[in-house]
Amino acid sequence: MKKRICIQLIALIAILCYPINLRADDYSLAPSTGQKVYVPIHAQSAKGLLYITNYGKVTVQDFTYTISFEGTILMEKKHIMEEPLPRMEVATVEIEVPPHSQLSETELQIEITKVNGEPNRATIPHANLPRVTVTQVPHRRVVVEEYTGMWCRYCPRGIALMENLENTYPDDFIGIAIHSSDPLKCSDYAWNISKIQNYPTLQMNRSRKLSSFTATDEFEKERAMGADMDIDVSAQWDKQKENITVIPSVTFRVSPKDATYAVAYVLTEDGMTKPTWIQYNVFSGDASLRGISAELDKFINAPSVIRGLPNNFTAIAAKGVYTPAEEDYIKTPIEVDKTQSFTHVFDISSNNLLQDKSKLKVCVLLINLNTKKIENAAKCSITDALSTGISSAAEAQKGAVETARYTLDGRRIQAPQKGVNLVKYSDGRVRKEIVTR
Repeated sequence: MKKRICIQLIALIAILCYPINLRADDYSLAPSTGQKVYVPIHAQSAKGLLYITNYGKVTVQDFTYTISFEGTILMEKKHIMEEPLPRMEVATVEIEVPPHSQLSETELQIEITKVNGEPNRATIPHANLPRVTVTQVPHRRVVVEEYTGMWCRYCPRGIALMENLENTYPDDFIGIAIHSSDPLKCSDYAWNISKIQNYPTLQMNRSRKLSSFTATDEFEKERAMGADMDIDVSAQWDKQKENITVIPSVTFRVSPKDATYAVAYVLTEDGMTKPTWIQYNVFSGDASLRGISAELDKFINAPSVIRGLPNNFTAIAAKGVYTPAEEDYIKTPIEVDKTQSFTHVFDISSNNLLQDKSKLKVCVLLINLNTKKIENAAKCSITDALSTGISSAAEAQKGAVETARYTLDGRRIQAPQKGVNLVKYSDGRVRKEIVTR
């Protein structure tokens, strides 16, 4: 009798205690971060990314977090999940991040204090959050260099992926297609073609390879990393449409840490085709891949031998993609918010790849020479000489002074040199000057 009473008593205690023990394990949401958040100094807040993992037993509907700096709480917010987060699932959410009172790089602390209104029981409920307060947030663009070939029957995967990124992220994606051993081979990229063993090979910012049929997740993560600098570019024809003057500008919003940077130039053309060109296609009729993307479906619906396929993003000329020239190095010391400009001229009068001048684009890459990665980039179309840019000698004499002089291949010179010189003036104009002695 006593034994039965004892068992019943133990069971009753277990029942009474169980909800309390369960409650302790129910709400456990752990944050992780490390990705920089760029915050404009005059904004009330900016959006940052936070990665969260639900270790609790209850599906997360919302959570409350605080952001602190040097022990002082700056902000407390409640975040409502767009989609409930089940147990042991991971999510990426946008949170608000306040600015600093001055341009700076600081480390914030974020702590998740409540989950669904209950105290957060996570073992580690906090994480560090790097904050960069800037005058303006740089526009980050992502470069994908695709090594491809018409002879490569697997290369339609890369073509479809590039087209998909262009259609999905037209303002943030910069595609460069480098052909190997086919009629569109660009000799200026030969330095790296020799290193490529598998085709297609797609390199994103020279930091990771893309090996699937789509890359939206990888692209968005790379873009969300942000950039420490803005880069812009303009390009103009001369009157004969034989030379393209490219003028990139780079403005650092954050003081760089012990790195050397340089700009590189790539001239690309879209829609390159000939009826005799053949693209081999292993994906013809492969129903198992249908629906991954509209761009891949075109190759599934196409024959195994495609004639006259238009080739986009095709590199037809480049400068500095392997070893940038000294005149294209970012000058040091680098001053925050001070723009540095450069000049390069593409002479396309004897370019054997060129088909249609109206389909050309100029890409400028900012390369970190320490890591060899592309930190940011810009692209543009080419405007006619009459709009601004290349000007006449009479126009250049109206009060402007010479600020720089270059040869046609973009090399900076200190004095007039026999041949065609490009002269840049203080009002931003550039003109050709023929020096006979």
